[in-house]
Amino acid sequence: MYRSVVFVHGTGVRAKKFSETLTRIKGKLQGRAPDLDIRGVYWGDAHGVRLNLGGLSIPDYHRTHGGERESAEDARLGHWAVLYLDPWYDLRLLRLAPDATARDEREFLATVSGYRPRPHTAAALRDAGLDTYFALALEDLRRTPELRSAAKTVDRSGVQHRAAVATALVAHTLAAAGRDGRTTPVGQVRDTLHSHVVGDLSAQDRGGEKPFKKVAVSLAAPIATWYGRQHRGAMSDGAAPLTGDILRYQVHGRGMREEIAAVVASAPGDAVTLIGHSLGGIACVELLADAASGGTAKVDQLITVGSQASHLYELDALACLPFVREAELPAGFPERWLNVFDRRDFLSYPAQPVFGTRVQDLAVDNGQPFIESHSAYWDNDAMWEAVTAWIG
Repeated sequence: MYRSVVFVHGTGVRAKKFSETLTRIKGKLQGRAPDLDIRGVYWGDAHGVRLNLGGLSIPDYHRTHGGERESAEDARLGHWAVLYLDPWYDLRLLRLAPDATARDEREFLATVSGYRPRPHTAAALRDAGLDTYFALALEDLRRTPELRSAAKTVDRSGVQHRAAVATALVAHTLAAAGRDGRTTPVGQVRDTLHSHVVGDLSAQDRGGEKPFKKVAVSLAAPIATWYGRQHRGAMSDGAAPLTGDILRYQVHGRGMREEIAAVVASAPGDAVTLIGHSLGGIACVELLADAASGGTAKVDQLITVGSQASHLYELDALACLPFVREAELPAGFPERWLNVFDRRDFLSYPAQPVFGTRVQDLAVDNGQPFIESHSAYWDNDAMWEAVTAWIG
């Protein structure tokens, strides 16, 4: 039986931290179980919080240094970091757009199916030693269900969809070369190749098109101290995602759960271990508890890490799993559920006292105070030894 592992990040996490965490998880798991296919679900941009009015709800937001986000270059490189781990990320986001006409869908798929690099692109790929990896990326792209899902939302121009294809191809090419031990090209080489492929596919933004936007990170929290009043905007930007993502999930959680289901469905093999951290664990529990959800049949193991699922269940605050005094998980829920928590992590909770023997609790000591303890699981070798043994 071939097994995949799908990781879902937690509250407050954005591109750079997601990339670092997934890389760390791959190193810890594959060092102990090298045959596992490990991939992640990055939902922070698409389903995390944002200030829709630019901070109007926060007194003196811009005067107190709010909105001073990372530079455009840092944001761009963070995007590439996510794409190296998940080349189809942009394509999956395009599923959120309205459906297109059948004609637009067919034309887009025909364009991708018939695409061959033009001579200048082919030469650049050969010069970089990436032509073989690019050909494999094209093959994988044409087979992936993410392409067909994205095609259903292509508009008449198709520019942003073709741009997502160009980005996916370059990211897949560089990631595959890296896994093969090849030296990662410098950013200028990557950007040149990307520009060539964008040109091949006529995917340039010509001003009238709106590119697929990345969602900004921030929301407000009241700060009562003098320092807080002087720096309220900046402090709000830093603190908001931790609680704001949870609040937004309570209202708009379906999109995140659909994102998880899509990645699970495309994972290779016939068995999937789903790992959810913090809010990601809540979303995983709800997804697996929802009898109407599709794409999760392969999930036979669930691991929640530093998660609040059991606590929200006790509060009757899970949309897909209403509280009953004698808790009973749905029949289709995985038979094996491991819940990892640290008593110093005040955002983690045991689950066995709530759900009974269907779930096994694993108490660990990350050796960190709160709030560092909430993200320290990934460096805890004792935890990974136990988790790897549990996966089997």
